[in-house]
Amino acid sequence: MNTFLKISLGFVLGVVCTIGVLYIIAATQNTEENRLREEIRMKALKKLNQSFGDSDIDENGQRNIQSFELTTKKGIVKLHTYMSKDSVKILMGRPQSTNINNYGYNDEVHETWKYKGSNKYIDEFTIEFINGKLKSVSQYKE
Repeated sequence: MNTFLKISLGFVLGVVCTIGVLYIIAATQNTEENRLREEIRMKALKKLNQSFGDSDIDENGQRNIQSFELTTKKGIVKLHTYMSKDSVKILMGRPQSTNINNYGYNDEVHETWKYKGSNKYIDEFTIEFINGKLKSVSQYKE
């Protein structure tokens, strides 16, 4: 009986040690893979940042996104920076006036859309785009 307990205990300890070693190997291998993936991702984001020339991207590759809530005749419209012009047009409708400027030194196209609000004589909303992406929104209030 004593021999059976020794063999059983040895078997259980062997299985536990084997599982522990395999877990440690898997954890270190996974950590190395994640580190390499993160390094590749950061390099790609830095290249992308340099190619677009966006100054609003921080060192972690995250954009500074701001949101805007506009009270229009149709109700409350939520916009955020970097929205496309098409998305804004779907939410706000066609603008009453537009202004486009092409600055050659940065190859940036600045576009300004103006919308009338409840006062038909004053442009209540001014929406600015740079290269087709929403940059800022201003609302005139009396």
